[in-house]
Amino acid sequence: MKQPVRFRVNNLSQPTRLDRLLRDRFPQWGRQAVQQLISAKQVRINDKTVWLASWKVNNGDHIAVHTVPEPKPLPPQHFAEQWLLAQDADLVVVNKPAGLLSEAPSMRDAANLRDLAAARFGDVILFHRLDRDTSGVVLLTRPGPINQSLARAFQEGLVRKCYCAIVALPNTLQPAGTISARLEQHPRRRDMMTVVDRGGKHAVTDYRVLAADPAAGRQLVLLYPQTGRTHQLRVHLAHLGTPILGDRLYGDASSADRLLLHAYQLDLPPLDGKPARRYTAPLPAEFGHWVMEEETM
Repeated sequence: MKQPVRFRVNNLSQPTRLDRLLRDRFPQWGRQAVQQLISAKQVRINDKTVWLASWKVNNGDHIAVHTVPEPKPLPPQHFAEQWLLAQDADLVVVNKPAGLLSEAPSMRDAANLRDLAAARFGDVILFHRLDRDTSGVVLLTRPGPINQSLARAFQEGLVRKCYCAIVALPNTLQPAGTISARLEQHPRRRDMMTVVDRGGKHAVTDYRVLAADPAAGRQLVLLYPQTGRTHQLRVHLAHLGTPILGDRLYGDASSADRLLLHAYQLDLPPLDGKPARRYTAPLPAEFGHWVMEEETM
């Protein structure tokens, strides 16, 4: 185990939230890891355990972090040509790598897919997003009628998405099924969603177990979201007691290096005189030996 990190706070212009101080001082840890450290009571200030991310830190405070997370690789600074899946006069289709934001958070200058794609392809619009730690197919559009046509297709449920996830064995998943559970923001964790009986937003996910590797204790699951709620697939699987491997936010304690969730396929209906199209992002190396079938939808 790594030695605890200890330091004395100085050079603050005003009292600062604990989570912000740690993120600014140790950007390689990542926002999620910092939140988990604090909530797990791994941070002490002046020899007292603190578990509130909003705790105000002052100059002169002595901080000790007792569990040091592994550094996250720095996000890319340029668009990599191997990300490009397809492009035409209307669309740029990209295989987003895990660890890269889809777009920069408000008022923050952070490496993100939209800005990197704009530097490479010119004026493009990020049409939908993936979580930072999810890889796979992302659509960017060029200005023009395609945006209205595509928005209508999404609203009418004509765009189909297929995700791949790896979960642990044994579990309670049936060979195929549907998860219907309403979601809303967690009352104490703004970065999390939670299942509720009433209120929240309607969320539905179909799934199919594609393959299993009992020796490795893993199972490959295909996920077909009918709705597009924040963290929907992650929360729905965790709700069944089967969190996605690498999803520490929703309960997986495995040693997976990343969230094993990948946006594998996206199907577009005929739009603006063009035929139906399918875009596929091959499974990343972290998914191991599984080879996907040509047709999964």
